Amino acid sequence: MYQFIDYSKLFAPEEVLGYFRKSRDEADLSTEEVLSKHQAMVDAWTQRNIGGTIPQENRFFELVSGETIAERKEFQKVLRLIENPKYRAIACFDVARLSRGDLEDAGRLIKLFRYTDTYIITMDKVYDLKDESDREKFERELKKGNEYLEYFKKISNAGRLLSVQQGNYIGSH
Repeated sequence: MYQFIDYSKLFAPEEVLGYFRKSRDEADLSTEEVLSKHQAMVDAWTQRNIGGTIPQENRFFELVSGETIAERKEFQKVLRLIENPKYRAIACFDVARLSRGDLEDAGRLIKLFRYTDTYIITMDKVYDLKDESDREKFERELKKGNEYLEYFKKISNAGRLLSVQQGNYIGSH
């Protein structure tokens, strides 16, 4: 049975951090288009569910294909802020925007979000990692993102290798 949750009783817009990331590998749309779409969807969700939008100073943007948290400076800022009890949630387009890194990074995120009681707002679901089923689903989503990244790297490398074997130059200059 579906249960309505009044998220405005759990957190206010100023208690939410927004994280918006576009991978360099997403070449079909411009950075501005992707980030603008993601922001608009997050803004619509927060307006509808918590009665306002995330303040501009709580929004973080990144253009990076970094596989690890160590390669993503803006996300590191977000993670440091999450340790402050003032912030109750992080909003992003989907779980894969947070991490497609290895299991060590996934474990770090799970532990941090769980023990700081941070909700993870995505367009599909709001995760509460104190809840076992939410935690399991969040873990699966992180793992699925990592598996996709590994698959994508494998087929991209195979394509590059074939191109080189065909005599093409694939360098940047």
